[in-house]
Amino acid sequence: MRRTIVYVVAIPLLLLVVTNPGLREFKSYLHESRGNEIAGRDANFFVFSLYSNIGDHIDAPRNTHMIKFRYLGILGNFFPIGSENVF
Repeated sequence: MRRTIVYVVAIPLLLLVVTNPGLREFKSYLHESRGNEIAGRDANFFVFSLYSNIGDHIDAPRNTHMIKFRYLGILGNFFPIGSENVF
């Protein structure tokens, strides 16, 4: 019984740790979807990571804002989780 509980907890945890994407994968993901001005890992929790990228957002011909886009990296994938104005 005890061994079964260990396997039930350890196997999914190990799967999450092994499939936690790294910075190289994040930069590759950004190259496919958006310009890669400033990209980095904000936090690494071993089973998932938080990443951010700063990009341009143009409202009008002379009005450009810098926006920080945030992503969750888990199971080898990236999911947008929000954005905020930087400038």
